[in-house]
Amino acid sequence: MKKLFLLLMIMLPLSFTAYSAEDLSEESINHIAQQFVAFHQTEAAELLTAVLAPDLEVVITQGSSGYGFILNYNKTEYIEYLQQAHKSKSRTGTDVSFISSEFLGDKEAKVIVRYRSKKLKKYVWVEAIISLVNNEALVTQIEEYT
Repeated sequence: MKKLFLLLMIMLPLSFTAYSAEDLSEESINHIAQQFVAFHQTEAAELLTAVLAPDLEVVITQGSSGYGFILNYNKTEYIEYLQQAHKSKSRTGTDVSFISSEFLGDKEAKVIVRYRSKKLKKYVWVEAIISLVNNEALVTQIEEYT
């Protein structure tokens, strides 16, 4: 618990810093991944709001073997959806892992994060596409699946 607190104390001042560049950097991609991790640990919506593009497109696939359904959300609806997924009477945050990241060219990258949904009672995989929007690295597309 002390390590988590110290990590948050170090990361929170960096959380609200926007990265700007002509090409995506590994630093800006890792920053966005850490925002996702910090959000799932603390449930502080402003952590995600800072890194999500205004015209964010979210596709959520729930279920498997062809028996699932697809949900489409915008930025505000997605944050509300995540907050509902974390609802718990006794605990803030959930189990979350930063899995990987990869460049998809100079101006795009993909980040994969996994978190435990308390509502669905299973792990959810998040693939976030990061693009440059007005020379700022932001998440422009998200695909979630269980």
